[in-house]
Amino acid sequence: MKFLEKLALILFSIMISILSIVCILVALGLIEIRTVVSMMGFLLYNVRITLGVAIVALLLAMKCIFFSSKPQDDGRNGVTLENNSGKLVISKESLETLIANVVKDVQGIEAISSRTILDRDNNVIVYVTTLVSKDMMIKDVSTQIQDKIKDALSKTADLQVKQVNIKVKNITNKKIKGLPAAEETESTNENETEVEE
Repeated sequence: MKFLEKLALILFSIMISILSIVCILVALGLIEIRTVVSMMGFLLYNVRITLGVAIVALLLAMKCIFFSSKPQDDGRNGVTLENNSGKLVISKESLETLIANVVKDVQGIEAISSRTILDRDNNVIVYVTTLVSKDMMIKDVSTQIQDKIKDALSKTADLQVKQVNIKVKNITNKKIKGLPAAEETESTNENETEVEE
């Protein structure tokens, strides 16, 4: 909502509130109608003020009833990209699905959830929560996730990623295919050591 619309709505609300309070006080008998009329007497003598206030109140009421302002898209629902041909809106759900599809190919990732935040310049901040296999180096996996997400969002949606924040929620006990288990690696290293002696 623009500043003038907010100001007009506030003034109109104050006027209606005062009128409502006066009507309630008159209806309850706490104020006599003559008192209200005498307080409003200065408006009755000055026709210009009365006419101005009435016209402003009428216009504000008509605007509120018939002309609702459109909510501005502030990036809560997605990214809006514009060019000469029109607008493109990419929903946050689409971005999060893209992130999930890209990250599921990273070796050592068991499960993932993501959340995206968009700023006014269509820069993206990504929050990823994941489960990592115990056989993987967490730092290497997180770097790979960050690189893949930045690359995918840049290529697919032409968006700049400010940050990719990763939270490793837990470490799973599942063994990754193609990688030796930690015990096998230790026993292999012991055998190699014995042979070298």
